[in-house]
Amino acid sequence: MPQTTACVAKELARLSTDCSFLLTHLIRQNDDKNDDEAKKILSSILDFVGAHQKPLLKASNSGWYSAAAPKIFNPVTRTFNGSSHTKAVCFTESTLSGLKAHRDMFNAKYGIAFDRDLLFSKGANPCLNIRESLLKKSFVCNEEVYARFVYNFIPVELHPFVNIIHDGFDATHEREWRVPNDLSFELCEVLFIFCPADEFEYFSKIQSAAQPILFDLAWLDRV
Repeated sequence: MPQTTACVAKELARLSTDCSFLLTHLIRQNDDKNDDEAKKILSSILDFVGAHQKPLLKASNSGWYSAAAPKIFNPVTRTFNGSSHTKAVCFTESTLSGLKAHRDMFNAKYGIAFDRDLLFSKGANPCLNIRESLLKKSFVCNEEVYARFVYNFIPVELHPFVNIIHDGFDATHEREWRVPNDLSFELCEVLFIFCPADEFEYFSKIQSAAQPILFDLAWLDRV
């Protein structure tokens, strides 16, 4: 099959009902976070009180490298003392109807969504979901005594995006994208603000010409 052009790929995505051009960041409440706490987090992200001088999504440790903290090969020093960078902001590429599963699984009522192409221009990339047998494949190099592993040699630029797949963990259903480091943005760049309908008056303060769109995730039951 010949390589698909960018034009054909975009048209295929547009015609595919399971493809979304939204990247959504939801505030999970399955950790007993109450609605008021989730509302305050979203208000902080949108910089309601001017604490950041600009809306900001703060990065957190993400992915397998954050949890495993393995030794990394440093190509400059030729030693295994390279530092791993794992902080990122997480998003899902789910369609609006697909967000219903995330809403139910994570008890999410609040969040924001951006155009996928916009976040791509800001460094967003789909997560790299790698099966454990590949990521942890071992070999001996340069007559060393101890085995090295594939994960020791993956460039640090990719570390924020790497997830592992094994019998006990598989997050491919999340259709996850990440932006390395904090994400600063303009309110005009937000497409959707997700919040309960009775909070629309509060969040409408940041709207300009009815944008961003306010959407209650409870409405997904009608999709």
